[in-house]
Amino acid sequence: MKSLFLLVLLLSTSVSAKVLMVSDIDDTIKRTHVLGYMTGGLRSTNPFIGLPELYTAFLCNQEVTKKEKDFCIKKKGVIHNNKRWITYVTAASGRLQMFGREFIARSNFPMAVVKGKNSEQDSYKFKSAEIASLLDGYPQYEIVLIGDNGQHDAGVYDHISKKFPFRKITSFIHQVYSSVEEDKEKRGSSLAKGQIAYLTATDLGLHFLKRNFIEEKDLANISRNVWKHLNTDDDDLYEQVIPSWTSCEEFVSSYKRADVKISVELSTLISKIEKRVEQLCLSKR
Repeated sequence: MKSLFLLVLLLSTSVSAKVLMVSDIDDTIKRTHVLGYMTGGLRSTNPFIGLPELYTAFLCNQEVTKKEKDFCIKKKGVIHNNKRWITYVTAASGRLQMFGREFIARSNFPMAVVKGKNSEQDSYKFKSAEIASLLDGYPQYEIVLIGDNGQHDAGVYDHISKKFPFRKITSFIHQVYSSVEEDKEKRGSSLAKGQIAYLTATDLGLHFLKRNFIEEKDLANISRNVWKHLNTDDDDLYEQVIPSWTSCEEFVSSYKRADVKISVELSTLISKIEKRVEQLCLSKR
């Protein structure tokens, strides 16, 4: 029994050194409004502010020298350490899938494989099978799943976690829709047990810092950009963080900052972001 415990411990330690991120696109990193009018579906330069930099910092974090890290960031992760991988898996098909691929390139996200479904494929089954295939192909990697609560991601990621109970899997869900919306067509999914909600790049960045996926200076740069867009009365700016169609009262009511040690200066900045987010989200009542 003791030998089995040591084996599991050793395996979990080795897995933590390598991380595969699997990310959705629409409403996860792109301001699309899937449960509404798809107002951002045909655009290719409409990311949620701070997420391109966060994804790139994650991918380039394991570079040995500053010069190598700077080069990795400059090239959007095209050349990076094999301890970090990103794959985009989207349920979009046809023309929307094409815009998703263009979005990755034009919105400065790390360049990586984009897997999309055929129009006749069921979205839930496609995502489940594709992600399961990735886990089979990366047996020594910790898995990070990033999606939103608009359609299938919460359910798919919960299914994957149960299908691979001995793998280290963390699911982050962009909670941009209400799970108690009266209109069923606009109702978001509830998060499954163990899934972690985020709203801004700062929220997600705090969890990344806690897991040593990024450095504090990366989070500080991202948070300054988030604050710059929130600290304004200009709708066009703060809606790049929290779009007008977002329903986030549910998020702020249960929000708890990730427990990670940061500088007093950064903590003060993040407190300002949190207060502004609460103000904007509660005004949507």
